[in-house]
Amino acid sequence: MELLDTWWAIIRDGLHHINTIQLVIIALLIGFMASSVVSVIAGALAGAVAYIAVDVLWPVVFQHQPFAMPVMDRAFGHFFVALYFAFLLVIALVYVVRSIISGVRG
Repeated sequence: MELLDTWWAIIRDGLHHINTIQLVIIALLIGFMASSVVSVIAGALAGAVAYIAVDVLWPVVFQHQPFAMPVMDRAFGHFFVALYFAFLLVIALVYVVRSIISGVRG
């Protein structure tokens, strides 16, 4: 139970910093492209990396601010783990719904 509490604390710490609209847009794009369970897992990792890239490059491109890499500390790790699981959940949900609909259609 102690291990579950530790994981929940890590995910809870990271969830507060996720932009929901950005996550849903990226996850829907990747979820519609997923063709297998392996692509769902790989897509969640790619989605988390894409989220970080957009988050870092948005101020550079649109607000003309200098490029700054995110600080790779424990808080960033917690954020990335929470982001990965959020992407995994949304992409898997899109994949399952799409598979059910395509199975009903025939």
